[in-house]
Amino acid sequence: MEGNDNNLTQKHFMLIGMKEAYNDDLIQKMKEGNPSIEHNYSKLYEDGKSDTVFHLRKSATTGDYFLNKFTMSAQKGGNGETRTHTFYMNHKKDDEGGQKVKDNFTYKMAFNFLQGRPVHHSKSDSWERIKPKEKLQNGNYNSERFDKAYGYNLGKVIDEYSVVYKGALKESLERGNLQKEKFLNKDGQHEELYVTPGIRSGSLVLLDLDKKPVPLDQQIEKGFISEDLGQKLKQRQHEQQQKTKTENKQTNKQTEKPGEGKKQSTKKSQQQENGEKKTEGKRQTQRAG
Repeated sequence: MEGNDNNLTQKHFMLIGMKEAYNDDLIQKMKEGNPSIEHNYSKLYEDGKSDTVFHLRKSATTGDYFLNKFTMSAQKGGNGETRTHTFYMNHKKDDEGGQKVKDNFTYKMAFNFLQGRPVHHSKSDSWERIKPKEKLQNGNYNSERFDKAYGYNLGKVIDEYSVVYKGALKESLERGNLQKEKFLNKDGQHEELYVTPGIRSGSLVLLDLDKKPVPLDQQIEKGFISEDLGQKLKQRQHEQQQKTKTENKQTNKQTEKPGEGKKQSTKKSQQQENGEKKTEGKRQTQRAG
């Protein structure tokens, strides 16, 4: 084993928050000097399990081992559904060559991403969320990005809620965690709820201890959300409901039109048939006369 791979490789694992995966098994594989290494590691979380293969490649010039990527299979919410995605590592220094540096996922961010929760990339100051129904040609999931221009400011959003301890909440939500927090209700009592960012709505998504959504009316009634933001969200909900109703009506009309045409065509055919019968009857009368 050449170079300073022990320290360098360990640093790579520390950067993704997985120093624990840099273990004796991996060190032994590195000592064997193979050009590439696949290192397996599993971890349990409250809302699921992750099984991961770390892919390392040995530098031909320095002998250092680089963590190039890791492929994670994560059980979603403990319900048996599993999503698999490969996360690629970029080891370039910031602004190297005057180009933008790609965002790296930490291990926990990767797990949360596969759970369907949004994660925040500090380098690009953007949020990213999985599109679980869209697969790319390389087998990975597609995703959607919300950059700074989208206007979601998590710090300001948190200030609109009666969270008791706001200090560490922002950082935790940026990693994509489903965070349990205490909220102060209108009666001055603390209630525990789970929290995750609601990027599109410009809010927080609140879940009860059974991880079921807390209705907006209940959030307003209990004082979990500011009156101002609560009313804005209610207005948006109302507008969306009206939009959905209009779209449904248009769809129903389009569906009814072929039927209506058929009825009109049938009615016209019957009228023609009756007219022909009347004409034939008249002819027969004339012949008899």
